[in-house]
Amino acid sequence: MNTKKLVLLCTILVTSCNISYLDNEVDVKWSGDLNMPIGQINYTLTDLFQELDINDINEDTAGNLSFNYIESISGSENTNYDVVIEDISTFIEIKSPLTPAVFDAAGVSSPHTIVASEIAPGIPNPLLGPQNISEQKIQKLELSKNLTGASFNGGELTLNIVSTFSVDVNITIEIPSLTSKSEGTTYQISQIVKNTGAQLKIPLENYNVDFTHNGNNFEQATNNVVINFLAEFDFKLGDTVRDDDKISLSANLTGAETEVIYGDFKQESFSFSSQSFPIDFFDNFGQGNVRFANPEMKIKATNGYGFPVGINLSNIKAKNKTSSLNLRYDGDQNQENTIIIDGIETYSSSATPVITEIIIDKTNSNFSDLVSLKPSEIIIDVTGNANPINTFPNLNFFASINSGFQAELEIEVPLEVKFENIELSRNVEFNNNEDMENFVDLILILNTENSIPLSGNLEVIFLNNGVDLNVAKSFIAFDAADTDSNGKSNGYKTTSTEVTFSENDLEKIKIATEIDVKCTLNSPEDKNEVKLLGINDVIVNIATKANVKL
Repeated sequence: MNTKKLVLLCTILVTSCNISYLDNEVDVKWSGDLNMPIGQINYTLTDLFQELDINDINEDTAGNLSFNYIESISGSENTNYDVVIEDISTFIEIKSPLTPAVFDAAGVSSPHTIVASEIAPGIPNPLLGPQNISEQKIQKLELSKNLTGASFNGGELTLNIVSTFSVDVNITIEIPSLTSKSEGTTYQISQIVKNTGAQLKIPLENYNVDFTHNGNNFEQATNNVVINFLAEFDFKLGDTVRDDDKISLSANLTGAETEVIYGDFKQESFSFSSQSFPIDFFDNFGQGNVRFANPEMKIKATNGYGFPVGINLSNIKAKNKTSSLNLRYDGDQNQENTIIIDGIETYSSSATPVITEIIIDKTNSNFSDLVSLKPSEIIIDVTGNANPINTFPNLNFFASINSGFQAELEIEVPLEVKFENIELSRNVEFNNNEDMENFVDLILILNTENSIPLSGNLEVIFLNNGVDLNVAKSFIAFDAADTDSNGKSNGYKTTSTEVTFSENDLEKIKIATEIDVKCTLNSPEDKNEVKLLGINDVIVNIATKANVKL
């Protein structure tokens, strides 16, 4: 390998720039001391990151650089909110108002047929006349949640009325818990029943149910279904009456399906999918320190449920090979490490999910520290619960058809940084197959014009099959460009450097098989952070001076 290629290689390996323009050899005649310009290299930060295989760098129209990652989490099925109303049966019985005591008062025994001789003007007969009896059944449903209501879309309520009376009985069945969807009226029906009775079928898809009736008023209970049963009697001449007659109502609820349920879901746990994702941005960085001024994590959550969800972020973790760090977030509404995702407040089959956007940054968290850890992965392991702010009671609903819960996490890290000895390394094969016997020494001359607000020190290490040949050379490759008040470069900084390789160095270089080139980057000492723009560049003019044996 001729000296021209050697010295150029030593200066540009760290940037991995295109050197195809050197493919054509230049025929040089050596005669004593030699001064030779080699060429010029111009590369930008965008070029540098591309050559370092850092694939997550974004550049906006103004040249601002950032690295971005987007991941999603979702609520798991969370079927525990979809309360199932099991089949139930309940029973109400009304006994005859003509008790044995009434028969005794009338001076007759049961059974008895009322005859004309027992009817006299002005003389009361306890067996005659109208009478009303009502009974109420409060059926407490065994449910997994305290429900206040529901809207049915399937199932049936069957009412079976059985009467042993031989006379007509006018019955009224009122179910204050059921309201017609079309008319908004409470379910009520009246009809005459005689002997064996009747059956009524109520298709539940036509009704909403209110579970809060306590027998007297609404909004006093949960999980209740109330049935009022009224029987009206009018015993007359010729009726046969008994003291053991009765009329009963059995109500059977089967196959109930709901399109939406309402209630207080308390602070029930909420399940999420958990995952981790790798970050390769730092793979080419060494052990130095890096601090980012304004990294942020944007969380955009879409909640299709009828209740707010609290997400605990404390198990979001940044991890590298040696350490890890958990996220600390100030929290929403005094809920430590928790973000609150609003839910849909009022049910409608056409209601759109609620979107909540939250930014986690240095003002409310230690997220900057997580990114500065130079993580190889970020673990997203979040837990949640319904109703993070308990309102006693909570006014929640769950629709059987819903859009669920999704959250998109976007990590955006603008390259506004403080670099302290950040090291970039490259290793290349070195093929020395040309005669260098006439070389006495070699001086590499670099003149740089740098608009990147970072300084760069280079170290070139020659190795033979991985063994250091002790020909390492360290030198200042370029000084950091000056910056304005915003931390952006405001011009070029010029640096001139000479690096000398002695004759002994050249003897060792002859047997080198590979070269390690390390570049150490630093921000200006008087700046906390500087902004790296894709258009920032370094211009390197390279020349050599050599002493040659004649």
